[in-house]
Amino acid sequence: MAVNPQGRLVVAIPFDAESFNEVHRNYTGAGGYYAANNIFSRLVVLDVFESGEISPDLAERWDILDDGGRYVFHLNHAASWHDGTPVTADDVVYTYSEVLKHGYHGLSWLQDIETITALDDHTVECKLKSPNAAFLAQLGAFVFSHILPKHLYDGTDWDTNPHNLNPVGSGPFRFNEWVKGERIELVANLDYWADGPYVERITYKIIPDREEAFRALEAGEVHFCTSDVPCKEVEEWKAKPGVDVMFHPGNAIAFVAFNWTRALWQDHRVREAIARTIDRGPIAAGVCPLASTPEHFYLERVEWAFNPDAKAPGHDPAEAERLLDAAGYPCNADGTRFSIGLAYRSLYAHYGFAANIMKEQLAAIGVEATVESVDPVGWKTRFQENADFDLILDSGDIGPDPQLMSSFLSSDGPRNSMRYANPAVDRAFKEGRGTTDRKKRGEHYRELQTALAEDIARVPFMQHGEHLPYRTEFTGWSWSDGVRGEVPFWYHGRVKPSDS
Repeated sequence: MAVNPQGRLVVAIPFDAESFNEVHRNYTGAGGYYAANNIFSRLVVLDVFESGEISPDLAERWDILDDGGRYVFHLNHAASWHDGTPVTADDVVYTYSEVLKHGYHGLSWLQDIETITALDDHTVECKLKSPNAAFLAQLGAFVFSHILPKHLYDGTDWDTNPHNLNPVGSGPFRFNEWVKGERIELVANLDYWADGPYVERITYKIIPDREEAFRALEAGEVHFCTSDVPCKEVEEWKAKPGVDVMFHPGNAIAFVAFNWTRALWQDHRVREAIARTIDRGPIAAGVCPLASTPEHFYLERVEWAFNPDAKAPGHDPAEAERLLDAAGYPCNADGTRFSIGLAYRSLYAHYGFAANIMKEQLAAIGVEATVESVDPVGWKTRFQENADFDLILDSGDIGPDPQLMSSFLSSDGPRNSMRYANPAVDRAFKEGRGTTDRKKRGEHYRELQTALAEDIARVPFMQHGEHLPYRTEFTGWSWSDGVRGEVPFWYHGRVKPSDS
């Protein structure tokens, strides 16, 4: 570890923190989400960019046994918590056991575990309810599988534990200060057991206004923004002195999600009508000409699992109107059939553009949509927990392993905001993860996509990547050569001044 004493990284974020314990409750896009990636560690890291390869984090190596039914993790002996206490297998067992016992948000990826045991101080065994070839990908994808310090949480109520707001992790940066509404300060962990960190401090500066954040970045007051540059301005931004833009085509498909608890959406004709109303071309043109407009239910680039025949219905507004008439929703005297809400995460401004274009398209067939921008807290409580919506624009079931969609689409999926259920989908997920033979896995996931298409479970409309602006006086970002795919996306433990 070689910290540059002059190295201070400033990151602009749009929302304040709610908590730093994302294993407990997840607030994607809130300040704690970004900071937690640098405070805590997970067992392994998934390359979400291309390959889907697994890299070490707390686990320096692992054994896959019983055809994917049992995983044994060998922890790094040098790892320690920020208070100096060694990280042991008991911390892993405690964290995962509490998630399973109480149904905390980490259940999204941990629900397959039947038993978890510390074989010794640095060896953990996870026995699964049934084989899961995607288990490592689940553990490495998101913040939900961070390991917490048992000695600071054991015997406490996670709802009220003060370390949710004053976190002690094992990652490259220690929590230092949180000034609500203003900033979150992290300092270098001088006893970090892995590569890095290389900067002395990270300041997460809360700047709700995206244009203000961009101005600060261009002026050099901020070194990285977590908000995307508008697609049409990417080349302009790349030409600015001292600035570049991380561009990636995306590894998740954006979709219109139906609330399956509402009678309106339980009618296949109504779902098909919505699907046939959506015209992807104008949406992509209005949001990002570089975005692709998939009609499919999974990533085309994941060739081993992709089903080219599983498509959403094509654009046909006349057929959409006929279907709504047949379903018992004729136009009223004012030309409207019914009114719905259409919500998107305020974190993703491009979804706002898409939502407003969809609003116009829906109006053309007599469906009145009210567009709403929702912050991370509202998204979690209203939509994920209470299913209080009509339609939402969402994504997040990130590839490149199709099993990661299970959390969104399985009947018992912890992130299944739609409350969708189909036995054929559940069966395809179970059989797809139940073998390590990739060819057989691909067959099951293609069957999965067929079932989704037959149901019109949700409506894919865009594959939109990241285009995040950053200052070139720093390198070692999670997308940089030599780092890419080896660390979590929002991780800054390898960032360093470019001239160091």
